[in-house]
Amino acid sequence: MKAKRIFAGLSATVIAATLAMTASATKLTDKVYPSETNADINDAYYGIGAMGFFMNNDGKWSWNQSDWFGIDAEGKISVEYKISPILADKTMSDKGSLGEMGVMVCNVDKALEKAGLDDASYPIELTVTDAKFVAEDGTETVFNDMLNVTEMQRDAEGDIRFHIRPVDKVNEDTGDVEVAATPETAGWEEEGAFNGGTLYFTIDFGAPKAEGGESTAESKTESKTESKTESTADSKTDSKADSKANNNNKNGTGTGATSSAASDATDNTNSNTGAATGAVLGLMAVAAAGAIVAKKKH
Repeated sequence: MKAKRIFAGLSATVIAATLAMTASATKLTDKVYPSETNADINDAYYGIGAMGFFMNNDGKWSWNQSDWFGIDAEGKISVEYKISPILADKTMSDKGSLGEMGVMVCNVDKALEKAGLDDASYPIELTVTDAKFVAEDGTETVFNDMLNVTEMQRDAEGDIRFHIRPVDKVNEDTGDVEVAATPETAGWEEEGAFNGGTLYFTIDFGAPKAEGGESTAESKTESKTESKTESTADSKTDSKADSKANNNNKNGTGTGATSSAASDATDNTNSNTGAATGAVLGLMAVAAAGAIVAKKKH
């Protein structure tokens, strides 16, 4: 197995967006959430979903899209879109031609409207936990700049879209770049590296807040803290009692506290909000720019 390394920095658009992240980003699942008492809100939440899409850069811009992938109760959407070599290469020359591919998240606008909100609710807070393309020959390209996204503005065509392109989309009248090229796909069009494969993408809007209560993350933290405190206190009391009753037992252990602490250690809560946090993440993103590893199987 050989590893082919492609070095690319984060796009200026992503870096700027990360640095500019503010506390005004909306957590979608706290505004529109599964509800047992409000059918409209429930329908609006589960109406959110995503589809992968692909277009050839063949002058005709033929449109293709994947099946529908719905949001789950924890606010996650996972897309798996297999793009056949026939779609990628209509000339049968084994050279694919990528105009654009990506993921569109649909019905976010409708859900916000049902919740009494509007476009001013953007940007939407989210995390991309998986973003990669595995080509037919086994070459894997990870879209690092997508993985660094922490919030998304409304797309020009509505809702939210993640664009993966080998070249910039430029407005013919103004010359402005409307959609920046993805660094990781540099050369795909010219060298024919894109020849069909599978796009994997997972978007996490965060677990919704419990109805009429605290967010699930806060609730879990408090529950663990109380459990840990009680367990530790009980363990110490039992240990003292055992020690008095039997001098040979000098090392009482609080297994409940240990288990709780281990659970705390594995509980990873994201709180990527606030201008200060955004600046830190942005600087970290800049420092870590580079490094897309494409592994080719033989």
